[in-house]
Amino acid sequence: MPILHLQDVSHTYPPDRHALVDVNLQLERGECVALIGPSGAGKSTLLRVSNGLVVPTRGRAITLGEDVAALSEKARMRLRRRVGMIFQEFALIERLPVLTNVLVGRLGYARPLPSLLRWFPPSDVQRAREALQAVGLDGNDTRLVRQLSGGQKQRVGIARALVQEPEILLGDEPTANLDVRTSDEVLELLVRLAAEREAALLLSLHDIRAARRFCHRIVAMKAGRIEWDGPAEQFTDADVERVFY
Repeated sequence: MPILHLQDVSHTYPPDRHALVDVNLQLERGECVALIGPSGAGKSTLLRVSNGLVVPTRGRAITLGEDVAALSEKARMRLRRRVGMIFQEFALIERLPVLTNVLVGRLGYARPLPSLLRWFPPSDVQRAREALQAVGLDGNDTRLVRQLSGGQKQRVGIARALVQEPEILLGDEPTANLDVRTSDEVLELLVRLAAEREAALLLSLHDIRAARRFCHRIVAMKAGRIEWDGPAEQFTDADVERVFY
């Protein structure tokens, strides 16, 4: 069974904006897939349907064997523990230390009262430190996030996703605010860490060069539909023209 399976998925935002139209997509364990397309193509909505943040208007979104629409909100929250999300704007708490931001990734597993008091069991703290080491930020536990560079902040975001121990990693334009060199470093890191954990990786990217370089497969969207789906090396400049113009 695919780790993610979207079957004839459509989603409409009020009053009448069709973000997704009859989308069919399968993602296998261990795959690294770039999701590309112009602004407004539906990429972010597809990612949010995939992790249960958005319930499709029509069709079925089956994530890790669970039909998202059939789940209660509490069950969708449990599902999201198994799906790591990395954001364009980092989505970090700038006034808090690096380690605390990473531990936010364990909130889905924590009991309510201890988490409100920012108390986490030693095993979670150890996971967070190991995640920081994996992204090259060991020794930065007590630094405030606002003191970090953009690339370092995104590494904290990756570490936060890793401590969820996800089976799927989703990235919503995770390198859009980074320069080319830092972007490549972050993508290389993401691909390596996902492979080490045998997690599927689905990345919304604006950089065609990076999509071809780092991903096995490209899925191109336009106006809510999938226009192209195939091996990254077969996505030609003519395909770029057709999708983006």
